Amino acid sequence: MTHEDDLKFLKKLSSNPALRRRFEEILNIAHNTSGELITADEAEEKTIEEMQKLGQEVLSEWAISQHENVLQAAKKENPKAIKHKKKTSIGNQHMGV
Repeated sequence: MTHEDDLKFLKKLSSNPALRRRFEEILNIAHNTSGELITADEAEEKTIEEMQKLGQEVLSEWAISQHENVLQAAKKENPKAIKHKKKTSIGNQHMGV
């Protein structure tokens, strides 16, 4: 990897705090910064746990991105479309008193 590749990666990572935290946790396991992982089994268990969390966060970010892409495409196709808003419990009508 080049320095430019590193910078691109770091930029992506900095725009995604949840993924950054997860990668930091994985690196902390690799370096045993907490000092609590004594056996390989403990390190493996913790790594698997963090990888599962990473997978969940990646899928969450992916879903958000896909949703945004669909919204943008819909706006381009139908620029005059009305955005739906959640109604209050009595609807959007005002009651005259």
